[in-house]
Amino acid sequence: MAYLRLDNLQQRFGEHHVLRGIDLDVARGEFIALLGASGCGKTTLLRLIAGLDRPSGGRIWFDGADVTDVDPAERHLSMVFQSYALFPHLSVGENIVFGLRARKLPRDEQAARLKQAADMLGLDKLLARKPGELSGGQRQRVALARAIVSHHPVCLMDEPLSNLDAQLRAEMRAELRKLQRALGLTVIYVTHDQVEAMSMADRIVLMHQGEIAQVGTPEQLYEQPATPVVARFIGQPPMNLLRVPGLDGLVGIRPEHIALAATGTAGTDIHDGVVARSEYHGADTLIEVQVYEQPVLVRHPGRLALQTGSRLALEWPAARAHRFAA
Repeated sequence: MAYLRLDNLQQRFGEHHVLRGIDLDVARGEFIALLGASGCGKTTLLRLIAGLDRPSGGRIWFDGADVTDVDPAERHLSMVFQSYALFPHLSVGENIVFGLRARKLPRDEQAARLKQAADMLGLDKLLARKPGELSGGQRQRVALARAIVSHHPVCLMDEPLSNLDAQLRAEMRAELRKLQRALGLTVIYVTHDQVEAMSMADRIVLMHQGEIAQVGTPEQLYEQPATPVVARFIGQPPMNLLRVPGLDGLVGIRPEHIALAATGTAGTDIHDGVVARSEYHGADTLIEVQVYEQPVLVRHPGRLALQTGSRLALEWPAARAHRFAA
């Protein structure tokens, strides 16, 4: 039985359908990323799971119990927000145990949980400071510690790393994933950043216009996209989608699977094109080639100097090409 089950979940605001029948099963201890562009419904879905809003239709189940109409406080989950939501007048330690005090847990239990979380997140020397004296990464750790001390088995996270710089985000991704595994937390993580989803999640729920476009492991969404929407969203740069003469529908091919053709080799398709631009990125060169009057991106290892307007032949293994219906 699924630990968290969403059954035909719907949300409407007047005539506007934000969620259109979401079905999802989440296992205990699983890290699920809700991924999608702004406005796809992922934060709305998180709020329904949290109990902050009530759905227009469908049911929510936790560990076999229907919690659709249960108040947030009774759902036994914690939440980490994008804005950290720390009290500026309280110390780090007071912020972390604020929820425990509200629940009137014994002081020795509060102290034990605080020490465990502070040691785990490297906050033990910062407990007397105020949030205004901390860096962005330290404040994010405080927000995570507050979720940890609750000892709730489910943690909902709404783009918690979006306010951090690129290097710190990379460090926090690794820490967060390590923490989730160590504690056995069931995590539902909202993000628009595919790098976060691909690097941390056990499974990704890719959402598009209020519906689930595809659910699967990061490898499944990358290697076996179900639709052009998934193909274009996953990957940096995304999969090329082009119409090839003589073929119905769209052909999808990832930039790293395209090679510059010298002579044809068995099992490959060769296509002529014209260089539109090239960008040297250090480890590779990204080349845009016009093929059948459509832009195709090619990722070539190392440095490659090409003149705009020069002709180029491309090839890719037929086994790497994805076919999508028109």
